Amino acid sequence: MPSRLTVLGTIAAALAGSAGGLHSADVPAAVAAPRGAGVFAAAGAIEGTVRVAVTEQSDPPMLSPYARRRYRPPAPSAPTPGSPVNVVVYVIPNDSAAAAAPLAPAAATIEQRNRAIIPHVTAIQRGARVDFPNRDDVYHNLFSLSEARPFNLGRYPPGESRSEVFPRAGVVRMFCDIHSEMGGTILVLDTWLFTQPDASGAYRLDRVPEGRHRVVAWHDASIADTATVTVTSGAATRVDFELTD
Repeated sequence: MPSRLTVLGTIAAALAGSAGGLHSADVPAAVAAPRGAGVFAAAGAIEGTVRVAVTEQSDPPMLSPYARRRYRPPAPSAPTPGSPVNVVVYVIPNDSAAAAAPLAPAAATIEQRNRAIIPHVTAIQRGARVDFPNRDDVYHNLFSLSEARPFNLGRYPPGESRSEVFPRAGVVRMFCDIHSEMGGTILVLDTWLFTQPDASGAYRLDRVPEGRHRVVAWHDASIADTATVTVTSGAATRVDFELTD
């Protein structure tokens, strides 16, 4: 079982000696991602299971201190704090793999629906654009005061959409200025190798270049587990994580 790090600041200390160090918000340092680069010829996979044991809270974990209650509470569509879908598993590639990152940032979509931010946790690569369509029946106004990417989309009606680009790695906490119960998180990463487990906790990362890499399982409650693995071309390396607060 890999050693458990319960605070992201501890991860920063553990990785301080790795190539590039860390940026703000305890996210790994920049990885070049040129468009048109080829996929690694020698690549394998990392797969496993993430188990989460997070203490349930009586109040919504993402309650915004800046918003006021004006409408009915949201439908219970957001996952519970202990759900594995609130986890992001990502790889900090070694020097040679990082220098040849094969993928450009892919756009993502975060919906406002049933008075909830869906998905609750979204992982993107640094430089990606995120679209925020309003698929609800009321106005919304998503905003963030996060250091990594402060923004304010402004109020807009059902059927419209706004977008933002996230050029800096970090953790971006989002709220709605109208509905205080709404909250969500964007994890902006400097790596192109990331995924999110399914509801059972199972995950798989393909196209991982062979070699020795650091793997991190990060949870929205700011807890994490980390391991160092060696990936072999054409094979799957198993890494299981256990996250507890």
